[in-house]
Amino acid sequence: MELVGDNFSNGAKAPAPIKTRMDIVKERFKEDETVIYLFDAYQMKGPEYSNRLLALVSSKSGGTFAIIAFSYLRTPLTSVNELSISKVFAIDEFFQLRQDSKSPISSQQFDLVTGEEGPIKYFYYPAESANYGEFFAHVASCKTLVSSSQPDTVLNFRWLNDYRQIGEVKQELKKRESEYIVYKPVMYAPAPWDTPRLCVYQFFSFRIYCATWNVNNKQCYDSNHPLRGWLARGDQPADIYAIGLQELDTPAKAVLNSTQLQATVAQWIEHMVASVHPGVEYEVLQSHRLLGIMLTVIVRKSLLQNILRHRYKSVARGVFFNTLGNKGGVAISLQLNEANICFVNSHLAAHMQNVEERNQDYQGIVENMRFDDGRTISDHDHIFWLGDLNYRIQEPPGQQHPGPLSDAPTYELLLQYDQLRQEMSRGKCFEGYTEGDIKFRPTYKYDPGTDRYDSSEKQRQPAYCDRVLWKGARIEQLAYDSVMEIRQSDHKPVYSIFRVKVKTRDEVKYKRVQEEVLKAVDKRENDNQPQINVEKTVIDFGRIRFNEPSTSYFNVYNTCPLQVDFSFREKDIHAICEPYLHVDPRRDSLLIDSGRSIRLKMHADVRTIAGLLRKIRASDNFDILILHVENGRDIFITVTGDYQPSCFGLSMETMCRTDRALNDYTQGQIKQLMNDDSPDYRVTMPREFFLLIDYLYKQGPHQEGSFPSFEARHLLNVHFNAVRDWLDTWSQDPFPGNAETAAQALMLLLDLPEHALLEPFVEDLLTSTNKQRAMDYIDLLSPPKRNVFMHLCMFLRVGIESGYYDLNEVAATFGRILLRSTECTAWIDYHSRCSQFMRMFIDSNEDTQGGNGHDSGAGPGTRATGLPA
Repeated sequence: MELVGDNFSNGAKAPAPIKTRMDIVKERFKEDETVIYLFDAYQMKGPEYSNRLLALVSSKSGGTFAIIAFSYLRTPLTSVNELSISKVFAIDEFFQLRQDSKSPISSQQFDLVTGEEGPIKYFYYPAESANYGEFFAHVASCKTLVSSSQPDTVLNFRWLNDYRQIGEVKQELKKRESEYIVYKPVMYAPAPWDTPRLCVYQFFSFRIYCATWNVNNKQCYDSNHPLRGWLARGDQPADIYAIGLQELDTPAKAVLNSTQLQATVAQWIEHMVASVHPGVEYEVLQSHRLLGIMLTVIVRKSLLQNILRHRYKSVARGVFFNTLGNKGGVAISLQLNEANICFVNSHLAAHMQNVEERNQDYQGIVENMRFDDGRTISDHDHIFWLGDLNYRIQEPPGQQHPGPLSDAPTYELLLQYDQLRQEMSRGKCFEGYTEGDIKFRPTYKYDPGTDRYDSSEKQRQPAYCDRVLWKGARIEQLAYDSVMEIRQSDHKPVYSIFRVKVKTRDEVKYKRVQEEVLKAVDKRENDNQPQINVEKTVIDFGRIRFNEPSTSYFNVYNTCPLQVDFSFREKDIHAICEPYLHVDPRRDSLLIDSGRSIRLKMHADVRTIAGLLRKIRASDNFDILILHVENGRDIFITVTGDYQPSCFGLSMETMCRTDRALNDYTQGQIKQLMNDDSPDYRVTMPREFFLLIDYLYKQGPHQEGSFPSFEARHLLNVHFNAVRDWLDTWSQDPFPGNAETAAQALMLLLDLPEHALLEPFVEDLLTSTNKQRAMDYIDLLSPPKRNVFMHLCMFLRVGIESGYYDLNEVAATFGRILLRSTECTAWIDYHSRCSQFMRMFIDSNEDTQGGNGHDSGAGPGTRATGLPA
C-alpha cells in the first residue's frame, strides 16, 4: 500500500523509499551519464560461474556509449558499494556484440568484442531470453548512432577513464592516496538484529578475533562442551572472526567418507556461529577447507555492506608430493573499505627435528598462495596468520624444566628455546610478522580430558605449537591467551583479539583528486606521446600440430614525429611469451616514418606441449603479448589458432574419454574432455597405447634394444610425425616405422603429460618397501592409469624374459618416467629408488603377483595382445 505524507499516524518518521536496482546502479555514475538498460549475465571459469550485471550507459558530455560490466557479491543489491567494475566496453566502430552460431548453447551466450582485445564471453539464463532481445536492440541502436557519425568525427571516450582506472590513472591515484585516505570513524546505522545502542555506530577501528585449535580428529562440541569459552572472550563483540581448525579428520577417513566429513564441517560451522559473542547477529562470509585444515570468517551482519570483495585459496603440503593436503594452508582475502585483509590458517610439518620442513612449508604457502585476482599474501595491508605451526621448544640436552609450567617466569625461560622465535630471528620464516607476549602455558601436548602433559611412553616435550601472528600497520593486540578449561583435544585452543584501523576513503577528497589526476593524465597523453601502429592485433596461426613449427609475421610502424623504442613486456610468467612461442626481435627502435617486421614462431614440441595443453584448458587463446612503447601506451596482441589434438601430451584419463580418433576432434572438444574430472570413461585403456604395445610385441626379436636411454628419449626419429599421424587417425595402414620409432612413441605417451602416470602417489611408491605395499597405492590410481601401468609392466616383463631388453636399463628408464617428480629428484638415491620400484613389477626373480589378489586390471574394453597373463 502506498503511503502519502511525511509521517505515520503515530508520529513516527516515514521510512525512506526502497531503492530499486536501477537507482543503486545510477549512483555509480555522474550526473550527465544515463543508464539506458541493465542486463543480468554470468561468466564461467572452469566449473565455477560469476554473476555479472551489464549496464548500457551513455555520456552526454562525450556523446558516446559504453557497456560497463559489474561484479557483485550478493542479491538483491542494497548498496552501490557492492558493485565492482570488472570490464569496460566502449561502443565504437570496432565494437561487436555477437553470438557463436557453432555453439550448442548459442541461444544463451554472446561475445563482447572491442578493438583493444579479443572476445569476452558472457552467458545468460533461459529466463532472461526476452530481456536479452531488448538488451540487444538497445545496443544495436547505440551502435547505429555511432556508425552514422560523420567520418571526421572523433569519438570521445575519455569519460570512461573514471571507470577503467588502469595504467597511469591508477598509479597517480595510488601516489596521492594520502590526500583522500583517512582513518576516521566509520559510520553506519545499526541493523535491527543488533543489540540496541545509539542511533549511529561510530568505529574508530574494527575488532578482529582470531582463534585456532587443533581438534585432534575429535568432535569437540556438544551441549556439555560449548565453544563459547573459546570464541566469546573479551568485553566487546568482535566485528570479524577468523577461526582456524586443524585435524578435522584424517586424510584416510576423508577419502573414504567425504559425505561424513562434509556433515562434520557443517556441524562445526553451525556450532562456531552459535558460540560467538551474543547480542549481535553474525553471518558466515566464507569458509574453506583443505581436508583437515579449515578457515571460517564470520562477520557482523551489518558490516557486510563495507566488505567489497572476498576470495579464498589453499596450498597443499605434506604427503603424496604435497598434493593430499594433510599439511598446508588455507587463506581468505577480503577488502574492508579500502583496506585489504588476509587471514591464513596453516598446519605445518610435525615433530621436534623437522624445523627446516616447517620453514619450507611456510615458504611453500607464501610462494604458492595466489588468489584469483592475482593478489598474494603479501599484497594485503593487514595479515593475520594463525594455526598449528608445530614449532617446538628445543631445550639443550639434559636441561630440566626450569620451574612449574603454571609459573609466568617459566614461560619466558621456555620461550628462549622456542623454535619459532629462533627461526624468525634468523630470517628463516615469518619475516616482518609480530607475535604478542605469551603469558600462558604451552598448548601441546596434553592427555585428552586433562590439563596434564603427555604421560604416554613418548612423553612429548610441551610446546607452543598453536600461535597467532600478524603483519601490517595500525594493528593493536588486545588479548592473547589459551583456554585451559577446554580439554577434549591434546591441544589447547588459542585466541587473540585485535583492534585494527583500516583505510577509509573520503569521497569528497577522492573526487577532487581523481578529477585532477584525469586532467593531468589526459594532458600528458596528448603532448607528443610516442605511439606506433600495429598491422594487426590478432595473430592467427591457423592449424597448429604437435612437433610442427609454424611462423607468422606482422608489421609495426612509427607514425609520430619522434623516434620510438619498443619492447615486448614480461608478464607474470617472467617471460614475454609462453615457452612454445618465440618473438624476434624482442625489442627495437623505429625511426620517424619507418617500420619493422616482427616474426612470431610457434612450436609445440616435446618440451612445450604440456604448457600449451594447460593454456588451452584455461583459455581460448594461445597467449597475449604486451607490446610496450617507451613512454607510450601498451598494445595487446592476441595469439590464437586451432590446435589439432594429438595423443602426445594428453593424460591417460582424457584419451580414455574419446570415442573416435583424436584427429577427428577440435580444439574446443578436446578442451572439454581435458576439463572433465568425472570418473566416467568410454574405454579402460587408451587405444593409442594399446596399438604401440601390440605392434612392439608382434615384432618379436626385432624389438631387441629398441627403447632409447632416458637422456635420448626426446631426440625424435625422422619418421616420428608419420607415427603421430598413424596413431591420431587410428590408421588401418601398416605401421609407418620400426620397433625403435614405436618404442620411442610409447615412452613419449608416458612422459609428455603434465603429471606423471603414477601421480599423486609418487613419493609413497618411492618409499614402498615391498610389492604388496606398492599395490595398495596402485589400486588408488584412476582406472586408465592403473590399467596402463599394469599392462606396460606385463609387456616389459615378457620382453625381459625373452632377452629383448636389459632389466637394469628398462627399470632405470621407465622408473624415472613413471615416477618423475621435481621434489623427489633432489633425493640422493632417487634414481636407485625408481629402478627398485620398477624391478618389483618387471623382474621375474621378484615375488610374483599371484596370491595377492591383484591382476593386470585391464578390465573390459581392451583387446588381447597375446601377452601371457
